[in-house]
Amino acid sequence: MDTDRRFRLLVSLIVVPSLLIVGGFALISGGVIGGNKGTTQSGPSTNGGLSLAAQPTRAIIGNGENGVIATAAPKPTATGGHDTTAMPAQATTPAVPHTPYDAALPALLPLVPGTTNVRTLTLTVTEQTAEIAPGVRFAEWNFGGTVPAPVVHVKQDDTVQFTLENTGTMPHSIDFHAAQVPPSVDYIDVKPNASFAFDWKADYPGVFMYHCGSPLVIAHMASGMYGAVVVDPPTPLPTAREYMIVQSEFYVTGKQGEVQTLDVDKALKAEPDYVTYNGYENQYNDTPLAAKVGERVRLYIVNAGPSEFSAFHVIGTIFENAYADGNPANVQHGMQTVTIPPGGAYMVEFTIPEEGTYPFVTHSFADVNKGALGVLKVTK
Repeated sequence: MDTDRRFRLLVSLIVVPSLLIVGGFALISGGVIGGNKGTTQSGPSTNGGLSLAAQPTRAIIGNGENGVIATAAPKPTATGGHDTTAMPAQATTPAVPHTPYDAALPALLPLVPGTTNVRTLTLTVTEQTAEIAPGVRFAEWNFGGTVPAPVVHVKQDDTVQFTLENTGTMPHSIDFHAAQVPPSVDYIDVKPNASFAFDWKADYPGVFMYHCGSPLVIAHMASGMYGAVVVDPPTPLPTAREYMIVQSEFYVTGKQGEVQTLDVDKALKAEPDYVTYNGYENQYNDTPLAAKVGERVRLYIVNAGPSEFSAFHVIGTIFENAYADGNPANVQHGMQTVTIPPGGAYMVEFTIPEEGTYPFVTHSFADVNKGALGVLKVTK
């Protein structure tokens, strides 16, 4: 073998293994080439490598043995952009402690004296600031001072004498999915500091949505102007523990520490920052809904949207009975998950034989990670 060939062989035997060892050590100690151990890059690599987005965090859904692990994607910014590596703006000033929305189905609306099936309802439009997640304040438009608005509970064949009072700064209207009336006559804009009244009849039993229908409709709905109507059938349903759950979306923009406002661009693109049950991120995870072992539970679920579908599911149980739009004629049995379109609803019934915590979610898990999570705590 000549001297030149011997020299090249010696170099390859010494240098190549050394490069492999050094490269392997860099991968082990650095985690990702060009980054530090346990971190990822959010900007361009200085060594020609690929830029890596921030990694998702992991969260426990529920607690105890019934908890499940979800991967929570970083939330969009609250500045009007779509940077998915940043969190929404958080308020820096102390916020009023959140009071969980009472999910228990309320009593029937009061009857007009001297009648057996005429009830009165007045809803007032207000504009106010409220929390939608811990430390996140949002400029809401609403009916009756809450998001979602108060649940309207009536019976089939009832006539509702309704009045809308507008104390806001712009025109608003109302659209009852439970009513059959001419929109051009009754679902009209009501100017600020004005009111408008009309009657409607509850012809069908079930669970329905109501919302503001003034243009831009999606903006009014995404600002909080929606609620639920429950119409009882003539034959009373079996006794149960009854809860109302309204799924909805929030699209926010605003600087750090300021009150967040609606991001119409995100709403039109269906890119929500938060998807909530009864207007607040994960509120029934921290304050679970209660039930007893063997007790019939009846959930009324309205998907207020305005754009996301709900795939409602209670982890650890099966729906014995499920009713599209809550109508007893639309019965299904043994359902694992029910699909609820924006503007639609379902009523589900089940009993749980063992105590524990049972998370309820939308099985569209991207939305679970934006706040659509609650827990049913079952005790003896």
